[in-house]
Amino acid sequence: MLPARTKQRHELKFELPPHEALLLAKRLGMLFPRDEHAGPDGRYTVRSLYFDTPFDDALREKHEGFTSRAKWRMRAYGT
Repeated sequence: MLPARTKQRHELKFELPPHEALLLAKRLGMLFPRDEHAGPDGRYTVRSLYFDTPFDDALREKHEGFTSRAKWRMRAYGT
């Protein structure tokens, strides 16, 4: 049996001054295509609905720190 992989997500967040955020958005806009589902302002709404078992297995596994667990999610984009 292979050892369980431990993969943990780690995020670093930085605040950008508005003028730097605008410059970065313009530069990235030249590299990446615009999302075809976005509105004229480049944004859209995302709604997520999460499901669990009748015994709250997903919630329990999250609280117990399981590194690999099932997640059932339904997402809706836009209005």
